[in-house]
This record gives sequence, C-alpha cells and structure tokens, in this order.
Amino acid sequence: MGRFVTLASPEQGGSVFLSLLNLTFESAGSQVLQTEGKEHVVNVLAGRCAMRIEMPGGKTVAFDSIGSREDIFRGKPEMVYVPVDCRYEVVCLQAPFEAAIYTAPTDQVGPAAHITPDQVNTVDSGKLHWRRQVHIGMGDAGPATRMMLGESESPPGNWSSFPPHRHTLKNPPQETNLEELYYFKFKPDTGFIIGGIYDDPAAKEGAQLKIFRHGQVFDVPGGYHFLAPCPGYRVRYAWALGGELKVFGSWKDDSELAWLHKLPE
Repeated sequence: MGRFVTLASPEQGGSVFLSLLNLTFESAGSQVLQTEGKEHVVNVLAGRCAMRIEMPGGKTVAFDSIGSREDIFRGKPEMVYVPVDCRYEVVCLQAPFEAAIYTAPTDQVGPAAHITPDQVNTVDSGKLHWRRQVHIGMGDAGPATRMMLGESESPPGNWSSFPPHRHTLKNPPQETNLEELYYFKFKPDTGFIIGGIYDDPAAKEGAQLKIFRHGQVFDVPGGYHFLAPCPGYRVRYAWALGGELKVFGSWKDDSELAWLHKLPE
C-alpha cells in the first residue's frame, strides 16, 4: 500500500465543500478507495499508475496507463474521473508516484473518464508581472459534475490568482459560489507563497495573510483572494473549484484593481 492522507476536508476543518486526498508510493504497490456519495478526480502529479474502477451495477472500467511526468513541473496534468458509489484501485507502475485526489459531494452520476494531456486546454492568463499559464483539465463541461480542475504555474516572482477576485455569491453568470483548494509545489522545494483573503476591497488592511510551503493547501471558501510567490522559485499548484453550479470564469474582480486588465502587454 501507499501513503494515503487527507490534506483538507470539511470533517477536519480544512474546507467546507471540497476534500483533497494525497496518495504516494515510493515503490510498487496499490491502494483501494471508495467514492461513496462523492465524485473523485485523481490528478497524477508524478509517476505512472493503472486504475480499475468498479461502477454501480457491476460494470468495470480499466485504464492501463495514467501519468507520464517525473514531477508536476514536467508537462500537462493527466486525470481520471471516478463517479459516486464506486470502488477503485490505484496500482503504482512507476515510482516515485504522487496523486492529488479531489472529491466533492454530488447526486449526479457521470461516466468514468481518463483526461489525457492532449485533452487539457492550456491558456495564458494575466499580463506583465502577474502572467501565468493555466492548464484546465476539467472546465464547465463534464465529466465532473461539481468540480472544475487544473494546474497553474507562474514565472518566478510573478503574482497569481490576480487581480484579486471572489466567487462567493450565487449570482450567475456574473458570479458563482465556488470553494477553491490550491495544492502547492515548489522547485527547489524550500520556496513559499503568500496567500491572501479579504472581504472588502476598501479595507485591505484587514486581509488574512498566510505563508504556504511545498505540499501545503490553501483553502478559499469565499472572499477576494490572491497569491504572491517568493522570487527565484518555480511554483506550480493543482487546484479545484467546487460548488453546486459550474461556470468557469464566473467570478468578480476587486473593483479597485479591475482597471489592471486594461493595461497594455
């Protein structure tokens, strides 16, 4: 068996809707998981695995080879969607292996699916000193019914999740209530990032600021938020947005900083 830990969940107070599980193998092995009333998305950050999913009704779906990266910094993400009420096994084929497993409650049943790197939509976001690259593995469309997932990377020192924005209120399509979980990786791994949250654009002195290091999770249940990495380090983070309604891009910028979008490249 591998090392299997919960990094964030409503039960342990690290989030309100989403959960984040972490599975690692240092050598060959396997781990069996149950989705029960939640859907799971397995994002393979390093190494390679096979998966066998026992679907409701007795059907079995198998994926023989998932993952092709030495670490999260080598290429696009690769993911597997596992529906509710399934039993599945992750078999490590190449170690060291790491997977970030995001989960969310849902009453909908989608098909099991393997999202390969060539299916990931990569876009450039931001500009100037807050430019970053965003790899969208699952957006508005399925297979996940309550989550949107991907990875982002900023050049060393560039801010991310900027301008500060929120997705707190249920007011689609302008804004949708979505929780977010970030899982950070740095190269070298001694790096850190500052995450900030505030509720009022005019009262930023009341922001909650916290330093996050390699392998730590920033949970954002609501409020305007941003990320400020330390210079000199590569940072890439896996993320998931989760809620009852999925609309990618349905968030509200801080009104005092929205003018930054109009700056020339």
